[in-house]
Amino acid sequence: MRPISVGSLILALRRSRGTVPGVSHSLFKHSECRPRVLKTFSFRLAFILHVSICTSSGYAETLDGLDKTPVEIKLTDRVPYGREPVDYFGMESHDAVSELQKRLESGTVGLSAHNRFGYLLSVAELLDVPLESQLLVYSKTARAPALVNPATPRAVFFNDEVSVAWIPGARELELTAIDPVKGVICYTLSQPLDASPEEPATAKTDGKATPLFQRRNGCLACHSARSSLEVPGLLLRAFETDKTGKPIMGFSRVSHDMTYERRWGGWYVTGAPLSVIHRGNLARQSEDTDQQRPPVSASTLSDLSQKLDENAYPYPASDFVAHLVMAHQAHGTNLLIRAGLEARLNRRSDVETQLVRYFVFADEPSLDLTPSVATSVLRDSEFAKTFVRRGRRDAAGNSLRDLTLAGRVFKHRLSFLIHSRLFDELPDECRRRLLERLWAGLNSQPDDEQFGHLRTHERQSLIAIVRATVPRLPGCWQEGPTSKF
Repeated sequence: MRPISVGSLILALRRSRGTVPGVSHSLFKHSECRPRVLKTFSFRLAFILHVSICTSSGYAETLDGLDKTPVEIKLTDRVPYGREPVDYFGMESHDAVSELQKRLESGTVGLSAHNRFGYLLSVAELLDVPLESQLLVYSKTARAPALVNPATPRAVFFNDEVSVAWIPGARELELTAIDPVKGVICYTLSQPLDASPEEPATAKTDGKATPLFQRRNGCLACHSARSSLEVPGLLLRAFETDKTGKPIMGFSRVSHDMTYERRWGGWYVTGAPLSVIHRGNLARQSEDTDQQRPPVSASTLSDLSQKLDENAYPYPASDFVAHLVMAHQAHGTNLLIRAGLEARLNRRSDVETQLVRYFVFADEPSLDLTPSVATSVLRDSEFAKTFVRRGRRDAAGNSLRDLTLAGRVFKHRLSFLIHSRLFDELPDECRRRLLERLWAGLNSQPDDEQFGHLRTHERQSLIAIVRATVPRLPGCWQEGPTSKF
């Protein structure tokens, strides 16, 4: 590709009215290599313009020492997270992956290479990411689409702060990690070249070059767009596909308030009861048509061997309960990131109102399982057992991670993300406002628009759990209830 001068770029921006495809066409309309470079250039230009917006003010600013009134913005507006005090593009970060890199460099830990999975198992263990969290996605909607199809889906493993993605035959692991100030940071880790089925199961990194997690800011072209609330966040999509995994139609954001029949297109879902109709496990147009009329058997997938070689993956499931948790966690995490960035950068949208509403599951659709079916699903889910064990508990033994699946996903409808580092390290004023809003809502009238779905006994349980497990509560939480609900 020939060099592009700043003057040519500016002229192209004017001619094209600032659109990325228009700029690309203007610059390369006479180039012999145009078909080859247009796609690459468009992606790179989008990223450059994206960074430029996020490192500039974007809004009128006040002088230091003068008016500090927050700038009113919309939830759909970008925030300039490249600026201090966030400094997203600065090299220093405080997330689980960067901390692991420091441990590797100091020699306190090492990675082991598996003959089939490379560094995956070792990385998952060191980052405390359970293998039973595995979710399999076969839609070609992320990196290395040529390697992903219904027979070889991408495997995604997660905990509260980290996700690790692995594809059979891929040269890299893909990771996201949460910095409580900056938001989601994307990394890759090159797989060892000397791991092959003919070699021993593990090969220590002792005496070799230290594996390097490489930060990938280019991933922000997708990971900081409307689907992630215009901040560096998580992506959870649902696209129905053709037989090759090519997306046909779907949704760029999945959250817990989405109805089940719209969820999980392009994903495998195992262990879901027949009564929960969803778009998972469908890999061609004919299957999608059949799923729209009874019997809807695709919703129930007992084991992965019906779709792929399950021995080729670290865990033999793409668990229904893990899908339910991730559907809540991804958007909740993005709301927390957005709230923190706005507070640090002196912006104010309605994100705090939206966050409180989301945290109490005000718009969650009903999960119509009988108690006996719900108990059976939870009993068969290893992910559910691991997830629940990690919960903080009050004196009565209650936790925000307790699951029910009978009518709703969680027994106590307040997000377990209130125990996350993201929430705990919010700017003090933002954190205080959210907790005061939560207290007021839990003590509101029974017909309150955001909290009316919570009955008296559930509100009382939530208050007890928060008082016992959330540190540094505002003074109002030390008082008795302000109403009788």
